[in-house]
Amino acid sequence: MDINKNADKNYLNVINALLKISSLVLSKLTLPQIYKKIHKIISEIIYVKNIAIFLYDPIDELIVFDYFVDEKDKVILGTTMPIGEGLSSYVIRQNTPCLFTSDDQKELQAKGKISHIIGSLSESWMGAPISNDEGILGIIIIQSYSSDHMYEEDDLQLLSFVASNLAIVLQQRKFINKEIEDKESLECGLTVIKKQNLALESMMDTLKETQDELVQKEKMASLGNLVAGIAHEINTPIGICVTAITNLHHQYKTLKKKITNNTASDKHLDYFFEDVDEACTIIESNTLRAAKLINSFKEIAVDQSSEASREINMKEYVDEILLSLRPILKKLPHEILVECPDNLVVKTIPGAISQILTNMINNSIIHGLHNIQKGCIQISIIQENDFLLICYQDNGKGLNDGEIKMLFEPFYTTKRGSGGSGLGAHLIYNLVTSTLNGKITVQSEPNKGLRYDISIPTQLS
Repeated sequence: MDINKNADKNYLNVINALLKISSLVLSKLTLPQIYKKIHKIISEIIYVKNIAIFLYDPIDELIVFDYFVDEKDKVILGTTMPIGEGLSSYVIRQNTPCLFTSDDQKELQAKGKISHIIGSLSESWMGAPISNDEGILGIIIIQSYSSDHMYEEDDLQLLSFVASNLAIVLQQRKFINKEIEDKESLECGLTVIKKQNLALESMMDTLKETQDELVQKEKMASLGNLVAGIAHEINTPIGICVTAITNLHHQYKTLKKKITNNTASDKHLDYFFEDVDEACTIIESNTLRAAKLINSFKEIAVDQSSEASREINMKEYVDEILLSLRPILKKLPHEILVECPDNLVVKTIPGAISQILTNMINNSIIHGLHNIQKGCIQISIIQENDFLLICYQDNGKGLNDGEIKMLFEPFYTTKRGSGGSGLGAHLIYNLVTSTLNGKITVQSEPNKGLRYDISIPTQLS
């Protein structure tokens, strides 16, 4: 009995630590403060006396020492080093999490896979690449000089989760820095966009408050997944807004240059006003969608089915979802085909439908259609009796039987080292089965794409 209690306690400690790390994605702390927070949080569940976070510059092939705490070795933060043939460089080149004992390290050196061991030899060493679809951003390393503290695969999985969240943090910082650079010039002529920026900042504060509130509620079995899901979900509309703002700023600078050079025409002004109108529509749609997501998660924390339902035209609503994703989709060679009757009106929870389709499309792009030259996503929607049937399929690389069985499990991902949190499919399952009282099945084979079949009641009260 005591063993079970200890196991439950350890599991809760791990979940709480993962929740704290996930919440840092939207934190306003500086990177050094976030690094210290992560160090402290990880120390609550595993032995971490020695930790390092290196950033990687792929253009100059340099490693930057961004955070470093070690019992034996000392470095000056900000120091750069060319990527070489050490353990860190090995993990960066492999782009996969690695766990080594001291003997493993010596064997790698003997086989010529690394040229030498930099710094003091550790008894147990593990490193996870910080990466996303754009490439390697850096690496996080934890090592032990004592044989009393040897790391295991479970520890490496936790470190990989931390690396995934760090990748999101660094990407968020990139967006924030870009927004700061453009803000001064945007304020001169685009007051509407400035208001949208302020609204986004306010929503980020509201989201943080919502996360803090959710952490205190223990009534939901999937509490940990919901909190992490907020960060995952809210990133999409915010990213779309940032993309729209950046594109509009480019158009603004182009027009301003033409006006300065006296080469602007009425046609140029017309094109610019069209871009402004489209950007405002996209930004307004996605800020409202982000606010709806926050409110939806707040309500789900109390009761997953408490969100009010309403009648929607499915064809128009799906088109609206695709419009909000246009800044992402138009950069990709893939196509999305929608088959749905124009007059199909159902009573359902629109926010849940939006989250489900958005997650499915994102999962297809990130996982199924990655490295595929031209992919195709098909969405078919019909009504049979009192049920709405949604068939979603892509022609991507598909899943094997083992991956299908694990698909809806929380924290399971095939891209642990590339920014995947493993919560997208789990969130889809919860929305369909709990929020919409429906059913979902999946079919797939390697290299034959993936298909979801969803059945939802059409009269949710």
